[in-house]
Amino acid sequence: MSRIRNTFALLRGQLWIIPLLISALALALAFWLLTAGTDLLESWNGEYWWLYSGDASTARGLLSSLLSGLMTMTSLIVSVTFVILTLAANQLGPRLIAIFMADRQIQTVLGLFLGTILYVLVVLRSLNETLGSEGVPHIAVTIGSALTIVCLFALLFYLHKIARSIIADNIVTRVAGDLHRNIRDILKEDGYVTEQGPPAVVDTRSGTVSLGRTGYIQVIDYDALFDLACREQARLQVKVRAGHFVLKNGEHVIVHAERPLGSDAVKAVQSAFVVGSERSPAQDLEYSMRQLVEIALRALSPGINDTFTAIAVINQLGSALEEIFRRSPEPAVWRDEDGEVRLIAQRSDLQGLTDAAFDSIRQAGSAVPAVLIRMADVLAQLAPSIRSQLMREAITQHLGRLAETAEEARLAPSDRKAVLIRVEQALVNVTTSCREETIHAL
Repeated sequence: MSRIRNTFALLRGQLWIIPLLISALALALAFWLLTAGTDLLESWNGEYWWLYSGDASTARGLLSSLLSGLMTMTSLIVSVTFVILTLAANQLGPRLIAIFMADRQIQTVLGLFLGTILYVLVVLRSLNETLGSEGVPHIAVTIGSALTIVCLFALLFYLHKIARSIIADNIVTRVAGDLHRNIRDILKEDGYVTEQGPPAVVDTRSGTVSLGRTGYIQVIDYDALFDLACREQARLQVKVRAGHFVLKNGEHVIVHAERPLGSDAVKAVQSAFVVGSERSPAQDLEYSMRQLVEIALRALSPGINDTFTAIAVINQLGSALEEIFRRSPEPAVWRDEDGEVRLIAQRSDLQGLTDAAFDSIRQAGSAVPAVLIRMADVLAQLAPSIRSQLMREAITQHLGRLAETAEEARLAPSDRKAVLIRVEQALVNVTTSCREETIHAL
């Protein structure tokens, strides 16, 4: 399932797929209308006042004008797209260009223009000035005019879409929505399972397996690794996870068994890892989270100095952590039917996810009291979602780091006091939720 989700994620980010499909449909429509258009008109009853009724010469002039206008509008769309991508890359980060490329509406508009151009070209080349008015594909010319009108409204929609796309708050909301979908796909909502660390592993290693490839790990097929470990009567300890950048050589998988794995088993282990040139959200919880963090870091840079965008990112990160707290953590240990541990995986834990969300923003915004205060407030709002000691420790550690940052940063005494007061209130909220949870358990 993870491999399929990774494939869909990679395909969704390709700009050319939907335009290609729409172009193919436009060509098929043109071919069908040119071959069966006359029969289609004969099967209809009524007046055709809306149908083009000119001769071939007039039709060629009309379609030539439509084609010229479509080419101009398409050039305008491409130019506007590159300008917007340049502005977005400078303001919000080059990694967010993939968000614009993966937008279905943008892909559909581009496909509509390309498909209409191809349609008009095919119909135009079928026209011969020696044809009489009866030999002109009237319905094909009419639909070409209708598609051009649709393209005009699509251009208006596209300009509106692009103009709203470069607003920072809209980008933050879009990335946060992708993050929430990623969380729902990866983490199950079937009841919380208390986090337990991996079992102690006795060093009985019989060898290690390196992936033999350089790049980002996109997906790991843990089911295939578990089945292999059961067949080989071995225990596999995976030392990397999705999102990590690996070199060709290294102790990526440690094998604990009585004998080393054979060459076929080693190839099977390596084939369970999908390695690519870029990260993928299929199994990487930190993928969209780091995109949000990058927006906040650029907003807090001296060249931009946009505090409100950073605060908007902190709000969305708090919402994402709240949903993570409500769901079961990723399994890190697989046991066979006899209860023997066969696979130990390295997964994203609560502390690591909280660090990825807030550490970089706290460091970059150490001299911005509004950012520190809002971060303390968001951590306080997470207190009702605490359901384990690990969650509580993750929040209290960040509150401690936040207080230390406020004490060491160059802040006005009143600003430092305001931050520390909010941190203290957050600690009180966390402690109160702990007591309420204990009373409820009793």
